[in-house]
Amino acid sequence: MHRCFPFLMFKDFAPRSLTAPSDDHQKSLVTKMKRFLLLTTLLLSSVILMNAQTGKWTAKGDAALLKGKYAKAVSAYQKGIKADEVEAYFSLGNCYQEGYGVAPNMDEAAFCYYKAAYLGNMPEAVNRLKALAEKGLEDACMLLGHCYQVGAGVTQDLPTAIQYYRKCKTYKLTYLIEALQRELAEAAEAVKTAEKKEEAQDEVYSFVTEAPEFPGGMEALLTTIARNTIYPAYCREHAVKGTVMIQFVVEKDGKVDNATVSLSAFPLLDNESLRVIMNQPQWKPGILDGKPVRCFYKIPMRFSM
Repeated sequence: MHRCFPFLMFKDFAPRSLTAPSDDHQKSLVTKMKRFLLLTTLLLSSVILMNAQTGKWTAKGDAALLKGKYAKAVSAYQKGIKADEVEAYFSLGNCYQEGYGVAPNMDEAAFCYYKAAYLGNMPEAVNRLKALAEKGLEDACMLLGHCYQVGAGVTQDLPTAIQYYRKCKTYKLTYLIEALQRELAEAAEAVKTAEKKEEAQDEVYSFVTEAPEFPGGMEALLTTIARNTIYPAYCREHAVKGTVMIQFVVEKDGKVDNATVSLSAFPLLDNESLRVIMNQPQWKPGILDGKPVRCFYKIPMRFSM
């Protein structure tokens, strides 16, 4: 990696003659010396900061790339990823996009840029994803949508996330899109606080006398979820794992409704979690003061390889 520094002129610091300098000249010399010391300090701080932000393997990869040793660079970036060097994802994405040391693969490039944005909050990685999404790459659209959903490298923007998710026809993110639309609608409705008074009888409770219960209890619930959950192929291929927290409402009649993602892991994992939760049988409703009421309920969906 080449770093450029401004050329420092020292000649002004030397006395112009053997005669004693004037007071004004002495002040000028002191001022210039202070500026020189300040500039030197800033430059040294910048170098230290840049070295701290670039991991060992990523730095080795960058050096190999500059020398044209592409296969060695790719190997270094892959080691950097294993060592949790987030910037290695971005550099490896460039290799996949340009075909340096690997066959060009836009899908892999998109995933690497996504990881750099998601783990490192890199705006430049988001820009690379946008460029691939504009070319119609579905993987890039899905991954970019998640950046907007959770605010990775960009300001959180659910309408934009939905816009990109709609372009992912192959992955059919139907449940996730509907959940995000409900979230937007509920946020808009919350502004109308005056109208909420008329809906007091339909309030959703978090604390009740008897909590909602899945038919057969918690063990049956976990068994049903495990039996019906399909680990997305894309996530298996890319070793994507994580926990999705789903919040939903158990209605007075026990129907599961209004499921939303309260903690996101990955678009396909979010979507699969919502699908499983929304296709459950009726629950035993929550009870408050001897009467069935609408209740909030949360379930963590854990995906691991």
